[in-house]
Amino acid sequence: MSLFSIIIIITTFLLLFLGYYIYTKYQDKIYYEQEKKEFERLEKLKVMEEERLRKLENEKNKQKEIFEQSIFGKKESVKYYLYNIDVLDYKLSNLYKDIVIKNLWINEPFHTKFYEFLMLINDNHFMIIDPYSKVITMNIRDEHNIVQTSKSYQVYSAKDIIKHTIIDCIHDIKRFNKNDAQNLIILIFIVVLKQSVHYLSKEVPQSIIDRMLKDYKQAPRIKNIVQMFEVKNEKVYFIQESLNDAFSVVETLPYNDSEVEKAIKIRRQISPKLLRQI
Repeated sequence: MSLFSIIIIITTFLLLFLGYYIYTKYQDKIYYEQEKKEFERLEKLKVMEEERLRKLENEKNKQKEIFEQSIFGKKESVKYYLYNIDVLDYKLSNLYKDIVIKNLWINEPFHTKFYEFLMLINDNHFMIIDPYSKVITMNIRDEHNIVQTSKSYQVYSAKDIIKHTIIDCIHDIKRFNKNDAQNLIILIFIVVLKQSVHYLSKEVPQSIIDRMLKDYKQAPRIKNIVQMFEVKNEKVYFIQESLNDAFSVVETLPYNDSEVEKAIKIRRQISPKLLRQI
């Protein structure tokens, strides 16, 4: 075989290898862009669905109110000092109604602390990584020809897990005395936050929890209940069962860790309560 033939063969193999390499990188880029578009599409659909459900619930409430008025007559409305829930995601605003308004749990300091936790979850996209999710690693060159590595996987929304868990076990929670019942509500926020991550933030969940409980009157009692939960004490094990149920029911969402790092947002001040009719 002549030297020229050998050079032709080697060149052909190199071109084939280069072509394959470029093709795989191109496919990775296409896959990443498709994943990103799919994530954005799902987020948009999620917002639309939330808005649809909000309108549907408002309509149901109006129909219920009309029906009750036709049977029992118009109720005398009572005014209470409540927080503004219009700034909350509809799931969290409904949770405020279910916990604070339905039970008239407007006593302090629980009322304010519960609202602060709602605002924390509302303002930050906490997520829990699905341990059974297949992790897809992608290496893509950016506009500066630098290789960027990112991972895609499925996550649970901490907001969805919290709401499902609380609603699922609220009847068991209300069997306790009022203070302990309210502490158990805060416990659920803490338990979920301990399992959560927030984009690429380096702030660990425990530091967030400590900041949220700082100077809170019930903090020592809540920390004791957290310890009971962690050792699977039978008195609070029903919360673990509701948490397990949440993970089996709540749908996961696609996530790619190429997101820009975002700091945890904890509001120093929240809007004052207003006198509202319920």
